[in-house]
Amino acid sequence: MVILIRHADVTLDGGADPPLNGAGTSRAQPLRHVLGDSGVTAIFVSSLQRTQATAQPLAGDLGLPAIVQDDTASIAGAIRHLANSETALVVGHSNTVPDVVARLGGPPMTPIAATEFDRLVFLANYRLCTLRYG
Repeated sequence: MVILIRHADVTLDGGADPPLNGAGTSRAQPLRHVLGDSGVTAIFVSSLQRTQATAQPLAGDLGLPAIVQDDTASIAGAIRHLANSETALVVGHSNTVPDVVARLGGPPMTPIAATEFDRLVFLANYRLCTLRYG
């Protein structure tokens, strides 16, 4: 199974690599509880600080390093090499999350709006389940 989210909240005019804002820092915390028992064994983030900060509370709790990878084809390839019993978390961006889903054979996703930071997507057996968190 693959779980995908866009990074938590940032200030939209915060430059090329904005940090999480207060709402984003707060939103990252519930991932510890929402995904803490989900069996995540690998966490993929981009090189931008907002994805890393979103994943950090959960990664810390699970004792997992976040794997920094910006290329969606490489992320999909790495996920394909995981055992079927493993669960990957991808913390990406509004454009990379749908691309990873597509590269893994999932159905088309509704675009992620610039102001949308709470979508939580599960991809299993080429089907999507979309929830909200935080």
